[in-house]
Amino acid sequence: MTDNQLSVSEKDALALARAAANISNARQNGDKAGLTVALDENMQLWTAIQTLVSRADHPLGADVKANLLKLANFVVAKTIKYGCDANDKTLDALENMNLQIAEGLLEH
Repeated sequence: MTDNQLSVSEKDALALARAAANISNARQNGDKAGLTVALDENMQLWTAIQTLVSRADHPLGADVKANLLKLANFVVAKTIKYGCDANDKTLDALENMNLQIAEGLLEH
């Protein structure tokens, strides 16, 4: 199955999972430059999520929107504050958050 054959939710889940994998791979390889790129791409993804769910006409419920905005704010704040110097706990949180949201998207 190609990316063109996926639903919007599946594409979103794939983007989140890829971002988590890129962060993980850079960490495992000790690739600080790669980690910087992966974190930047992840932050861009979450900024896009933040923009989309902030729209008044977005179909998600208010509680889901609020939770996604909190997560997006967390990702952006931590990425800007620490960048590739983030500790393992923060990087684990970023990876796990992406994977959990991706799983949720696939379940619906």
